[in-house]
Amino acid sequence: MNWTKKDLENLKAKGMKIDDSKVVESDHLKKIKNKIEKISVEKETIKTLLWLYKREGKITDYVEELQFHNERLFRFDWAIPDLKIAIEYEGLMSKKSGHTTVTGYSKDTEKYNLAAIDGWIVLRYTALNYNNLHVDLKKVLKKMEKK
Repeated sequence: MNWTKKDLENLKAKGMKIDDSKVVESDHLKKIKNKIEKISVEKETIKTLLWLYKREGKITDYVEELQFHNERLFRFDWAIPDLKIAIEYEGLMSKKSGHTTVTGYSKDTEKYNLAAIDGWIVLRYTALNYNNLHVDLKKVLKKMEKK
């Protein structure tokens, strides 16, 4: 039997002496740790670049995890709502990516199609090309200025 930390704490509270050297993490704790591990250099770089664009006045604001569609509850990783620009970081390189399954990829295509229908420009990046965001964003903003 595997004992969680909580199980052992309950036993300790009842006065039992236990060896907690082989504690098994709860699923909830594992999910939290996985989420923390997913915070990557790439994502932090994208976030920092958006912060700089805002600070320099190139964009008014950006939002993380913006829900852009009411019926499907889809979210963008980052969005500049007033310009309808979305930035997506595709976790294709991670061990447990839902983006690489047929179902996950199909949901992504549905999300991007709905975004396009609603007039969003979606910029997509991976661990190999996230550094292109700066150049791509400059091009999009320049094109929008001309309109």
